[in-house]
Amino acid sequence: MEHMSSIIRPFGMRDKIGYALGDFSCTVSFSFTTNYAMLFFVTCMGVKPEHFAAIIMFIKVWDALTTPVIGHLSDRRAPGKTGKFKPWIKWGSIPLLVTSAAMFLYVPNAPYAVKITLFTSMYMIWSVAFASVNIPYGSMNSLITQDPVQRAELSTFRSIGAMAADAPVMVLVPLLIYDSNDNPKGGSFFPVILVMSLAGFAAIQLLGALVTERVQVKQSARRSSDYLKTLKDFFKNRSMMGLTISSMSYLAFIGTTLWAMQYLFMCYFRNAKLLSLGMIIGGFPVLFALLASKPLVKKYGKKTAVTYPFLLGIAASGIMTFVKIKNPYVWLALLGVVMLSSGMHMILTWALAADCIDYQQLITGRSEEGSIFGTFSLFRKLSQGIGGAAVALALKWARYAAENGADQLSGVAERIRFATGLIPLTGCIICFLSMALLYNINETQLTRKEPSEIPASSLDEHNESHKRL
Repeated sequence: MEHMSSIIRPFGMRDKIGYALGDFSCTVSFSFTTNYAMLFFVTCMGVKPEHFAAIIMFIKVWDALTTPVIGHLSDRRAPGKTGKFKPWIKWGSIPLLVTSAAMFLYVPNAPYAVKITLFTSMYMIWSVAFASVNIPYGSMNSLITQDPVQRAELSTFRSIGAMAADAPVMVLVPLLIYDSNDNPKGGSFFPVILVMSLAGFAAIQLLGALVTERVQVKQSARRSSDYLKTLKDFFKNRSMMGLTISSMSYLAFIGTTLWAMQYLFMCYFRNAKLLSLGMIIGGFPVLFALLASKPLVKKYGKKTAVTYPFLLGIAASGIMTFVKIKNPYVWLALLGVVMLSSGMHMILTWALAADCIDYQQLITGRSEEGSIFGTFSLFRKLSQGIGGAAVALALKWARYAAENGADQLSGVAERIRFATGLIPLTGCIICFLSMALLYNINETQLTRKEPSEIPASSLDEHNESHKRL
């Protein structure tokens, strides 16, 4: 690859702001859908928890079929006037806007089959639209700059964009969708997500205007590739496996704590208004991680900064699981520790992913940003299905009955409390082990090269490492 510095504007704040707006757009849709779909369809629309779990898993299998295709197609597209990935983002944002809102149409009196059909069809179309925006957006990181410090800055600004989107979704939305009896109002979801989706659509258009894809891929490197071969190398990439497993665990078991928390405050603490405070506490540690990421990475490196804080999360979530906490503020303080322990992972995930993508190019000699990122996204999406199914099945195990609202039968609230602690405890343990034992990239030796520039010794070393694995 080479820079076109004499023609293209140098990397700067404009790129960082534009990239942040891209994640703002994706996160508005993703966060609302993943955090409130179960509450809307199970509690407001009357879909049975076991049916919700089955649909979520079916849709994630659908994602498994479509996500790599989108990544592979975006790889094969030759760069145009606006770049390689921006056209995908531009056109994918339209169906993303429509389906994000249409999914939350409130039709409580519709036949049960219609409710199931509405949920399944809209979620399927939404998942394709989201992938059409998010995969090219994530892949774009490696074409905006080659500099590792600038990439870390992009990852930080991406997290800022996500936080800017999460703030209204997590803090404002609970104040708008619950009534005075701590029960959600079904008719409130659609207007809220419509306004947020329009804001996200505007942000994605600004991304196209502000961000420049300045790293040009030489034609010799942009040849057709066999996705099965890419997938094989993906699984042989030990660091990518560590990052993928930890990302899946974070999304499935730590991120979904906020889903389960809705039922905890509704049924156990009997104070749904505290949910907004819980969302703030859940997100505030990420702000600390944003401020601390640069000095911590400089002193300890990405792996250490991401891995060892999970030990705090294991301790805090263990207390949440096995101690019957009656004071909601004590529980929220422990939640803050759990989210603090995972904050560095959230902030640096995309910088770690870019390193893993570069490493795979180094050892294979193929430039496949879209395919690799698409595969990484595939497993992240599967984890969302696992997490959604886990929370839904936990409600089933707890014997939660949607028709009872906040007034559940004896023992239900206690089982919900136990499950709400066990879920993040599982996630913190898996995240720590996968990053500590599998992720092994030496950042000081990692540089992005053309296939012709990769020494034979590197490829020989790669082949030997495959044999050892």
